[in-house]
Amino acid sequence: MTSAAEPATPKKIGSYDGWDVREGVNTMRRAAEIEADPKFLKVVVGEMAKEADKLEDKAKLLIKTQAKLNKVFGKK
Repeated sequence: MTSAAEPATPKKIGSYDGWDVREGVNTMRRAAEIEADPKFLKVVVGEMAKEADKLEDKAKLLIKTQAKLNKVFGKK
């Protein structure tokens, strides 16, 4: 029996934080549930694609900004 002051998960599992390991287990379990539902998986993949597009747009903006800064500061 653990007291209220003791964490329910050990501090370390292997060489990793116990909470991180438990979170990873839960994430993998949820991923398996999503993959088992093709209709839901399609929606999730669509949302991931939207996020990827946003990241790509941000990366392009960073590249343009860096090029402009390099020009302003005389870097090649």
